[in-house]
Amino acid sequence: MDIETQLKLAQSRSERLKLARDEAERLLEAKSRELYSMNQQLELAQKSLEDEVKQATYELSVSNQRLQKTLDERLRFIGQMSHEVRTPLNAITGLSELLLKTELTSKQYDYADTINSAARSLIVLLNDMLDITKIEAGKLALKPIALDMVRIHRNLVAMFKLEAEQKGLQLELSLGDSLPPFVKLDKGRYRQILNNLVSNAIKYTESGSVHIRVSFEYQDNAQQTGLLKVKVTDTGVGIPKKQIKKIFNAYEQIGNPKSGVGLGLAICSQLCSLMRGEIRCDSKVGVGSTFELCLPTVAVDQESVHRVSDIAVSNEESGHKPRILVAEDNPVNQKVLSAQLAQLGHEAEMVTNGLEALRKLRTQNYDVVFMDIIMPVMDGERTISEIRKSESRIAEHYCVALTASNFQDQEERLLALGFDAFLSKPLNLDRLADTLSTVAMRMQVARSESNDNLTVFDPSYFKQQFGEAWEAVFVDLGATFLEHSESSIAELNAAIDDGQHGSVAKISHSLKGGAVSMGET
Repeated sequence: MDIETQLKLAQSRSERLKLARDEAERLLEAKSRELYSMNQQLELAQKSLEDEVKQATYELSVSNQRLQKTLDERLRFIGQMSHEVRTPLNAITGLSELLLKTELTSKQYDYADTINSAARSLIVLLNDMLDITKIEAGKLALKPIALDMVRIHRNLVAMFKLEAEQKGLQLELSLGDSLPPFVKLDKGRYRQILNNLVSNAIKYTESGSVHIRVSFEYQDNAQQTGLLKVKVTDTGVGIPKKQIKKIFNAYEQIGNPKSGVGLGLAICSQLCSLMRGEIRCDSKVGVGSTFELCLPTVAVDQESVHRVSDIAVSNEESGHKPRILVAEDNPVNQKVLSAQLAQLGHEAEMVTNGLEALRKLRTQNYDVVFMDIIMPVMDGERTISEIRKSESRIAEHYCVALTASNFQDQEERLLALGFDAFLSKPLNLDRLADTLSTVAMRMQVARSESNDNLTVFDPSYFKQQFGEAWEAVFVDLGATFLEHSESSIAELNAAIDDGQHGSVAKISHSLKGGAVSMGET
């Protein structure tokens, strides 16, 4: 091949390479522009997505705030309605309770008992509605304490024993060997769950038995943690399988529509969730049902809560009638409280607002002041503030808050404001008597301190041993100690007169032991 031909071939190859390079550069540039465009679109999409997420987050936050506000408003509304409804219910339950203690014909007694029972059913319904609302609003707080496992379950059986016997049912309790003496739980809420389960079991069982089995399954022996298991088994009508899930929903009613709105088991389920536990149901129509409760908890070796029996001190036991002032604007509530106090052997002066109560306290001395919270002119909260800021003669009065409100933190809040005690309406005769027993004990201590010829009793031992419950414990033990001491001193004097030295030593030792138990060394 000659040189000219070779040059032409080389030139042709060069031109093809240049075209290929140009095409490659064009394609690369086009691809780069495409990638850049896609990257721009991706950035826009990402920004748009971020904006959408931010908007969705904002909208969710606003929705949550609105929902929380709605729940709070509903809670306040139901709480206020509960307060308003409890005022007439206080009259119905209080006066019907007093009426039942009078001489009635069998028909009159049956009518009065039905009225009282219906009113208390309304109170249960109010409490259930308020509980559901508080749980949904996140306002219900648990307060775990050490619970006596034997006592709380035996008390449960004792409470439902009569109802079971009236239906001819056997009510049985089995406590497992591994069950510790005490476990840590919220006493009120745990008892509320058990009451619902046992009450339903008896309600829907016409024949046979209701069996309560309680056991404890340790998970960590070193930490004493485990599962508290409670099974309530009945031989009742049973529940269809497809309906079991519905029974734990609020306002679901699967049986007789006249038997209620279906709040009890819904509350049980939600309370179990709050306690980090669960509740299950296994049932067969015509055979019966088993509700199983599982709650994580901690076993407690020693009792950390001191229990005090209900105490009602009569006038003869207290020695003196306490002087009582009541600040209550509602005339019906005045009448109910006056009647209840009269049932316990007491009288009270009545005023209709806090300002009138302050005027009374500036001119007279009282042993206890019962004070409603919502009153005209001056309400209970402002009144207690003025009392505690006054001179010591006024500031040291024992003041008891009366309220129909059932909010979770109401008692704690009112005690923090300066009240010495708290009573919820409708007032219960036993709790009212218990409060008056504490007042009577304070009167006895005050009389001892005012007498220079007597040694002043030092309550520090009881405060150390029994905490906030020391006053009520002292009333109970003090009465027993005085009765024992009086008889022992009489025996001691007789033994001294007869020269029975052995008996003198024995009785003296017994007296000393009793004094040591009262904190005297």
